Amino acid sequence: MAASTRTPSATADRLQRAGRRQPLVPIWLGVALYSTGPVLVQASSLSGPVFSFWRLWLGVPVLGVATLLLLRNGGRRPNRRALRWPLYSGLAFGLHQLMFMTALKATSVTDVSLMNTLAPIVVAIVAVPLFGERPSRSFRLWTLLAMAGAAVVVLGASSGPQGQPLGMVLALGNVFAFAAFFLVSKLSRVDIDVLPFLLGTMFVAALTVSAFVWITHQPLGAIGGRDLLFTLAVAAGPGAIGHFATTWPLRWVAANVPPVIRLAQPVLSGVLAFLILGEAITSAHLLGGSLTLAGVCGALLSTVARDSADAEAETDEGVGTGPAAETV
Repeated sequence: MAASTRTPSATADRLQRAGRRQPLVPIWLGVALYSTGPVLVQASSLSGPVFSFWRLWLGVPVLGVATLLLLRNGGRRPNRRALRWPLYSGLAFGLHQLMFMTALKATSVTDVSLMNTLAPIVVAIVAVPLFGERPSRSFRLWTLLAMAGAAVVVLGASSGPQGQPLGMVLALGNVFAFAAFFLVSKLSRVDIDVLPFLLGTMFVAALTVSAFVWITHQPLGAIGGRDLLFTLAVAAGPGAIGHFATTWPLRWVAANVPPVIRLAQPVLSGVLAFLILGEAITSAHLLGGSLTLAGVCGALLSTVARDSADAEAETDEGVGTGPAAETV
């Protein structure tokens, strides 16, 4: 019995040490899982809001079971002060889902994807007062190269931007909403464990999307077994594992780093769409993908990325992994 009670804390200790040493590994895993989302959405026959509704509500019990297991094995129970973080992030993530899905219908996928490349800039600006981060010149230049590459990839997927005003406003709002969700996720890491945070976030986001679906009378019942399987895959993959993998290591990386890594997502999604859906890969995809990956790698190898991770790791070395410390 004694050995079994020590196992969770020993596992948590190993995970903490691994996270401090290689925080970018789980973030890359999360981005890889995120890249499967657009392919699954494209393969389904559901509208954006309906897909989002089912994906969020199916994700709530998945995260609920994981959170229950965590609490039973010594995880921290969030107090009232900590619960404000899932509320803020859930509202932001729910608005992001609605604006993102609606923008796709109001304008082109190209417009929305191009607007999403502005996320690193938004995060970099807000990270200065929130976290005192000031990216180096080399980091900024590599990030601009990655953003240019992502733009080439997206433009290569269609005939070009259509620029409908409503769609572009929603696409821009989506960028700010997701940036808010990401920044709140990083701020929450000290006060609440990842799994309770994500559970609360997805629950609040599901309520937000449900209100929109109810007001607009979306056909929720028109879902077959195939589409239900796709929504469950997104809920469990990008929604649960992907969000956990990208949120958990935020204590040990600068806020500017994950948005830059996410610029590789269109490249990965394009490869998956080619392999699964048979979509063509053009010379623009190859050129843009090469520029994106070069920019991402250059940014991650720059001083700001390495120094920030090292500083966070040194700070956490003095923090124990007992009951008062974070588990996962």
